[in-house]
Amino acid sequence: MHDIDAIARACGVLVRTTGTFRHLATCWQVAPGEWVTAWSEEDPPGDDVQFIMAEGGAVAPITGWECDGGIAGFTAPAAERSLLIAKEHTLSKRDRLWCLGYPSVIDHPAFLLHRGSLDPQRYFPYLCPWTLNGHCCLFDAGHGWITGRFYRGMAGSPVLDDAGQVIGILEGGEPATEHPPLARFLRLG
Repeated sequence: MHDIDAIARACGVLVRTTGTFRHLATCWQVAPGEWVTAWSEEDPPGDDVQFIMAEGGAVAPITGWECDGGIAGFTAPAAERSLLIAKEHTLSKRDRLWCLGYPSVIDHPAFLLHRGSLDPQRYFPYLCPWTLNGHCCLFDAGHGWITGRFYRGMAGSPVLDDAGQVIGILEGGEPATEHPPLARFLRLG
């Protein structure tokens, strides 16, 4: 069994706070104060994007944004722990993998009461970690696919092996009725 609480303490989310409040992505700490996420947009986020730490709900601006190849790094307050990246991991079909991320709950019917007055402090109590527990079903040199359904807001989540070390960053998935759901991740290492 995975220690969901320990992994969650090393995670957070990025939210856009001006205009319509938006949950953008999940992020995780790779070293004290150094965070990573998946970022598919060409432009860096504006000053209206803030970081919410999953442990305790501290809200802070992000600084030092750098993006390369779909992975973004930035600086924000340090969490109590960081996640370890697997040094050498050969990916194979049927490898047991799991992912912990924070799906966006803004559009969920149970949350509609708060939509007009959202800010990071009101949103934090609704953040709940979601896990994909599955196995690697496909992979190539740069990507892998884990069995399970991706939900908006989970992009940037760490994909972990059975030892709890990070082997990838969740990018996304396509919901479809014609085939089983798969979630795509960028391979690390």
